[in-house]
Amino acid sequence: MKNRGCALELILVLAILVVLFLIVQSVGLPTGLADFLKLPEPTPTILMQPAVIDQIKPLGQLHTSSYFLSTVVDTQMKIGALNQVQRVLLVACGKVDAGVDLAKLQPADIQTVGGKVVIRLPQTEIFTTQVFDDRKCTYVVMRDEGLLLPPNLVLETAAREAAVANFRETALANNILDQARDNAEGEIRRLLSLVNYNDVQFIR
Repeated sequence: MKNRGCALELILVLAILVVLFLIVQSVGLPTGLADFLKLPEPTPTILMQPAVIDQIKPLGQLHTSSYFLSTVVDTQMKIGALNQVQRVLLVACGKVDAGVDLAKLQPADIQTVGGKVVIRLPQTEIFTTQVFDDRKCTYVVMRDEGLLLPPNLVLETAAREAAVANFRETALANNILDQARDNAEGEIRRLLSLVNYNDVQFIR
């Protein structure tokens, strides 16, 4: 009997809490109480696993290299009066493109003497960093919204932004800019050899 009484009391308390929650959602809190319960703007806590370089690919263009990467992002945020934790675990894959913008070449950057060419290429740079939207490689593994809380769209956006930043940092740490320059130099040498410039040198 005691157990039945405790269970009934628990059900009654939960029912009262649900009714109060619905009233607050539809009517809102009194101004004074709302100000008292007002919490600072929550910010996500992001735990990032090291990105894995799945593929390094020199492209057919003159001045680019691409890194294909994947990572897992754990994004969390405390929210509400009860400090409930909302969480999104995202698996993300994407690509970083880098290279040399040949449009920045100036006449003074290219010198020719007979069959010899000396070229000073512009600085290599990252052109794009992106997360693929293909659901086969970028998807939410787990989503925890907490009790009676609306879906938190901020968390997935924050996870995607963190993945983009991580891909860029990983590509830079693995010398994508050096590879982009090497690929560009090799392709320029190959193309110039087709018009009988067999001695091509690059100034760095």
